[in-house]
Amino acid sequence: MPRTTKEFHNYVANELMADDRRMDEIVNTVAQIQAEQASAKTLLAANTETIAQIKTDTAEMLGVFESWKGAMKVMEMIGRLAKPLSYIVGFGASVAAFWAAMKSGVSPK
Repeated sequence: MPRTTKEFHNYVANELMADDRRMDEIVNTVAQIQAEQASAKTLLAANTETIAQIKTDTAEMLGVFESWKGAMKVMEMIGRLAKPLSYIVGFGASVAAFWAAMKSGVSPK
């Protein structure tokens, strides 16, 4: 502790200057944090816009895939129908050929 008034005043002045330096450092640190936060907000806004654009593009692609999914279901149903239908058409053709052969007088071998 200071012993004289002058030493006390010097001690108080030194402490106040040290506190001022600490406060200046704190103010500078807070200013840097605010600047970083502002740049982060800008990047976040740009990122959010990009994500919204990607979401829109993805939704369009999903619509295309859903329509293709429906088309594939239709093609699958047509394929399931084609197999028995080919048997029926084949049977009809063989009956027609047999009938034509019988009408024309060709004997079976």
